[in-house]
Amino acid sequence: MRARIVFLIRVPDERREDFLAAYEKIRYQVSAGVPGHLRDQVCQSATDPEQWLITSEWRELADFLTWEATEEHRELVGPMRECMTEARSLRFLIREETGAALPSPEGTAAVPLPEGTAAAVPLSEGTEDGHAVPGGAPPAGGTAVAVSLPEEAAVPSAGKAKAVVAAAVAREPS
Repeated sequence: MRARIVFLIRVPDERREDFLAAYEKIRYQVSAGVPGHLRDQVCQSATDPEQWLITSEWRELADFLTWEATEEHRELVGPMRECMTEARSLRFLIREETGAALPSPEGTAAVPLPEGTAAAVPLSEGTEDGHAVPGGAPPAGGTAVAVSLPEEAAVPSAGKAKAVVAAAVAREPS
């Protein structure tokens, strides 16, 4: 069962740049080389600039616990920990998950999202010829969205999608 690790920390303003530099130095090493690591985020409080949150998602809690017990882990996170005045670690098992879908065009229903899919949108939205262009720029007022779809996924007003990864454009609500 996937796990989420939540680290609530305080970083004084005068240590913020050191903290972010230390995080930047290790994040790609962890994501590329630690078995079971899926993703992480570093977030700063909108109301207290010294309050931070680091979340990480793991394939299994055991993957995180194994990594946390290593000398390599202690060496990599040491420079970040030196910047913190408070730290609290919480561990959660992910029981259920809901993916956010973009607003559906009028008259269409939301599409159930397969595991690992960020959002599903009609492929005919936002381009003059009705096709999404991977890597293309959205039209004025639109937002480009990368959408991972399984082979033959049903998408409203587009029938069956035959792409594993498609780019679509969703217009911002007026």
